[in-house]
Amino acid sequence: MRILLLSPEHPAQNTKGSGSPVGRDVEALAQAYLEHGHEVRVCAPLYQAPAEDAPWSRVATVRASFLKVEEADILAGDPRWPYLRLVSHPILVRNHPYLDEQGYDHPDNALRFALFSAASLMDCAAEGWIPDLIHAHEWQTGLSMLYASVHFKSMFPDTRLLFSFQDAAFQGLCDAKWAPEIGLGPEWMRPDKLEFWGRLNLLKAGLLCCHRATLPSLQYMQELLGDSHGYGLEGLFRSLGAKVAAVNPGVDGSVWKIPEEVKGEPDGLVAWKNKKRQELTGGSEPLIVFASSFRPGKGIDHVLTLMPDLLKMDLRVGVVGGHGTDEHKHLELVARSHPDRIRLYPKDDQVLFDVLAAADLLLLPVAHQPGGVLFARAMALGTPTLAHRVGAAADKIVSWPKSIADGFLFDDLAPDTLLRHLRKALQIRNNATDWTGLCSRAAGRDFTWKKIAALYLALCPGA
Repeated sequence: MRILLLSPEHPAQNTKGSGSPVGRDVEALAQAYLEHGHEVRVCAPLYQAPAEDAPWSRVATVRASFLKVEEADILAGDPRWPYLRLVSHPILVRNHPYLDEQGYDHPDNALRFALFSAASLMDCAAEGWIPDLIHAHEWQTGLSMLYASVHFKSMFPDTRLLFSFQDAAFQGLCDAKWAPEIGLGPEWMRPDKLEFWGRLNLLKAGLLCCHRATLPSLQYMQELLGDSHGYGLEGLFRSLGAKVAAVNPGVDGSVWKIPEEVKGEPDGLVAWKNKKRQELTGGSEPLIVFASSFRPGKGIDHVLTLMPDLLKMDLRVGVVGGHGTDEHKHLELVARSHPDRIRLYPKDDQVLFDVLAAADLLLLPVAHQPGGVLFARAMALGTPTLAHRVGAAADKIVSWPKSIADGFLFDDLAPDTLLRHLRKALQIRNNATDWTGLCSRAAGRDFTWKKIAALYLALCPGA
């Protein structure tokens, strides 16, 4: 089967090849589709002019007659990603792909991502490479679902259309004046189509025109349907019904994994983790880690509130990321006074791996998080998570005291409630048998993208 993956982000956009979390996830999904034996093409926009020594070369030039913009180049040729195509055009080039210097959406985002969507489809059609499945990601690709099902329907008559998004807060809202510039007649600018309070909504294009849509957790889907966190689209989600499914994000199983020799060996796993903790902290005290974003609602406020209590307990605290924020500056002062109790680590994938591998418990007191895979990365390394019951964590963590528990969930973000659950988790850690079983069950869960890819494919059996 041929699969076209459309994404606004990919590691190739970064000169180091690292990319954003969304880009790395899409690349990992591409690898998973390849492992399933499918033929894959990935297409992403190029936000910076390629360097002179870049391995990319122009393989095609395309233009959609209904777009008020000149032709775009299609680049390919990087041996790291032989299946990748980049859409190159001056209108795509920006310092930030979506926002201007003041933090507002680029006013021409509708035209920019219409160009990307149309060019990606036309490149396939021009080569005769007709996908059986188009899997588009986020609002930036919403118009690809519309164009494939309307403007280019004759080119993709049997192609199944799958649209995935992470958070309904990001809808790609644009000035309605762009509608005729991107090939949309007045019939599309109605409340039951793409109009949204007088504006053009690109997320709605993906949701309305795809065959199936996915969001990152069942718990989040229930929030959307219950007038919570739908950002004005609750009625639309209710009308879509079974068209929308919950598929939790995956993790890269080639990175987030325990050594082969300790797989299926609970005692060996705990011994490996104890060694990692000793190497990282030099002590035997429990290591509690916070590694979420320092943005509002991601839990750093709760960590700071609990810090006086944590410093009184026989444990160590590790914090990853957050450099430059006021919260991190406060933690720096605390760490200077308690150098053996609190450690601050830079935001880096290898550092995060080492810290999560050494940790006894990941603390995840987020207020709202539709998806997120940090808990899955921790569990893949045998580290249970203490998480607020939201998003994918609520879907996947089996909470203590169930006999098959692999972590802890709590419903109330009040500081005393969080502290009570933390103390309970530490009590369980003191029971070697219970804790070994907990860590072993966490490490035994399969969060790999290959499993997630199979779930996506099952949603589009006609492909």
